[in-house]
Amino acid sequence: MFSMMRYHCKQLFSSKRWVFILAIDAFLALGIILERIVSSSDYTMRYHVAPPAANIWDVPVDLLCGNFVTIFILVIAFVFLVGDTFLRDERTGRFPMLFARANNRTTWFVSLILPMSLAAMAFVAAAIVISLGVALLFLPAGTSFSPFLTSNAVHANIRPYSFPTMSPSPPLFFLGVIGYLGPALCSLALLSVVISVWWRQTVAVFIPVAWIFIDMTLHGWAIRYSLTMDRFFFSTQLQLTSHWRYADIPTMVALPFPVAASVIAFCTLVVLWSVVGFISFRQADL
Repeated sequence: MFSMMRYHCKQLFSSKRWVFILAIDAFLALGIILERIVSSSDYTMRYHVAPPAANIWDVPVDLLCGNFVTIFILVIAFVFLVGDTFLRDERTGRFPMLFARANNRTTWFVSLILPMSLAAMAFVAAAIVISLGVALLFLPAGTSFSPFLTSNAVHANIRPYSFPTMSPSPPLFFLGVIGYLGPALCSLALLSVVISVWWRQTVAVFIPVAWIFIDMTLHGWAIRYSLTMDRFFFSTQLQLTSHWRYADIPTMVALPFPVAASVIAFCTLVVLWSVVGFISFRQADL
């Protein structure tokens, strides 16, 4: 088991696709910074005062917590990075050798779960580090979140999400972000692997991405009738700031929901796809 886990770690972390992923992180961070500059200019023109100062910590918050477009792109990138793990091993003819070494073909999948979880957390951590590096080229450093991010006045006018007033220090907050998004990304990647076991086509890997897109579409339709349904969609829960959405707008009927609820949901999906994958490897014709 340990040798198989080491094999998966080597395959996942030595992939040249990481270069593409890091480039995507830098590109998205730059786009967020440019959008922030435009928003600040619009705020100044509208209210004839400069908005509160921003700093580097604003960028990874927008990238990973507040902007669903960037989160969706990162989901696609992670599935591209690790989602075709099964297909790569099958098409390169490694399975006979791996199964002979493990003496049990289900070991291949079981030993993949922990490396996949580590890859998901490393993916989120890389996005944080890269976005901070890009932000340092344009924004000042700081030891706490900026007024631009935490000001209710800014949120009401140019920022599409709220942020908790009493936040922990940025490093602790982003450790939490890694723990929050890691299980979510891992569950999607494991689902990709499970689907590819039964439908061995490259397009099968991206079915979870299509599911999120459909979920997002249904979400847009559902909230027209009831804002309280907002919290029950997977696409909503991928966006961490959704837990505080409407919290500072008393007229809204939708209430915040616990962060722990989403973490439990993500971990439950990891367990579910792990069980389904275990059964699939026992039954599928490999």
